[in-house]
Amino acid sequence: MTVEAQPMLGGGPLVDVLLATYNGARYIEAQLESLAAQTYPNIRILVSDDGSSDATVSVVQAFAQRMTAGWIQWVSNPHPGRGVARNFEALMAASAKDGSARWIAFCDQDDVWLPHKVERFVQAMTELECDASMPCLVHSDLRVVDESLHTVAASFIRQQRINVSSMTLPVLLGVNHVTGCATMVNQALLNLALPLPPRVVMHDWWCALLSCQGRRHFLTDPLVLYRQHGGNQVGARSREIGDRILRIVCDGPRTMARIRWLGLETLDQAQALQERLLERGLNDLQVRDYLHWRRLSVWRRLGGYGKYYKGPMLDNFCRLFLW
Repeated sequence: MTVEAQPMLGGGPLVDVLLATYNGARYIEAQLESLAAQTYPNIRILVSDDGSSDATVSVVQAFAQRMTAGWIQWVSNPHPGRGVARNFEALMAASAKDGSARWIAFCDQDDVWLPHKVERFVQAMTELECDASMPCLVHSDLRVVDESLHTVAASFIRQQRINVSSMTLPVLLGVNHVTGCATMVNQALLNLALPLPPRVVMHDWWCALLSCQGRRHFLTDPLVLYRQHGGNQVGARSREIGDRILRIVCDGPRTMARIRWLGLETLDQAQALQERLLERGLNDLQVRDYLHWRRLSVWRRLGGYGKYYKGPMLDNFCRLFLW
């Protein structure tokens, strides 16, 4: 897919906003409006649809007609129906092939961006990216809202009890704390990430892991209204112990199956990461140590689990005994 050259709409390098869509007609216009209201002027919206059966495509097309030509561009999804990670991969590949954008931001169809989001990310990335060849990632907090955009939690980080200072590679191998819709990467990280291996769990998790080869920065301000509506691919589920026990009681077998599945997926993803690092001539020591540790018996893993699992105790024990 060839992306058309985008005329400069204002100062600053071009930012590609990658918008992956699938049956999002109900909320996507509000997201497009928030992108159009960004204070950073030089952005281009790349859209890839995963085979929507609702009016998503027509809503985006109608919105594009109201905007400057080339502001929204369609990317052909070669294999629709394979899910969100592969849909984003099509967008990532198109942006990388074109090479015009200095920075790339991931965008979900059902959220709303605050007007200064891209501007704040660009400022942070400009300071972070001391060398264009260094993989860099910037991410921010989010405000969790309901389907009508009423605040549920002022801070996603606090709601999910995420310790940003503990986001080392050993910890990120087991759990993703970098939310895609609040993430920007540079071209160096994009090129390191592509192509996505078949065993990648999610595109944002993969980028978070690879950011450990360069530099990463967290913005404490919530810059996205993270809409929760029951149909989210990935959502902000309550971390309160009572709610979590209730989920186990009400849906125990499926909950246990999801935990076990994620354990296998994280192991596969770590193996894919080791292969990518070796392929690019990068240090794989921490990943190698993690893979060795994961293959030990549960009782031998018990002594070292604190290095890799730094979340709530219930999470730690689920990972330790079910992975």
